[in-house]
Amino acid sequence: MNFRFLSLLTFVLMIVASSCKKSRNANFPNVRVDEFVYLSNPSNFQLSSPGGWVYNQGGYRGLIIYRRFINGDQSDFAAYDRACPEHYSRDCSVLQVDADGIYAECSCNNERYLLLDGSPADGAQLPLIEYQTFLNGQVLNVSN
Repeated sequence: MNFRFLSLLTFVLMIVASSCKKSRNANFPNVRVDEFVYLSNPSNFQLSSPGGWVYNQGGYRGLIIYRRFINGDQSDFAAYDRACPEHYSRDCSVLQVDADGIYAECSCNNERYLLLDGSPADGAQLPLIEYQTFLNGQVLNVSN
């Protein structure tokens, strides 16, 4: 009986731990995203190397596409909404990538977000709104 209890407790803890996710602003507009980014297009040249990024259409206020290349995975991209998750309805909420290409910055209250994973940094509380990416050859599909 003791073994069953421990097994059940372990199972429940695993379920709870796996369901933990970063907080997301529940009021953030749910817009349909289904964009195709052609990596062979000269305007997307920055995405050919890790740490490269481009602005693109789609999302609520546009997208930031970022080339991560984590663990040697050449198909590792991130796509974030350009709307600041904390001030998404204000005009000042369009995120700008900093000069070093490491952070996205919101001019409303100078919050910053790490582009590597969208996590909040200086002054920010919520993570960036991230969309799914799928690389098929030289075409990156961004969707939700």
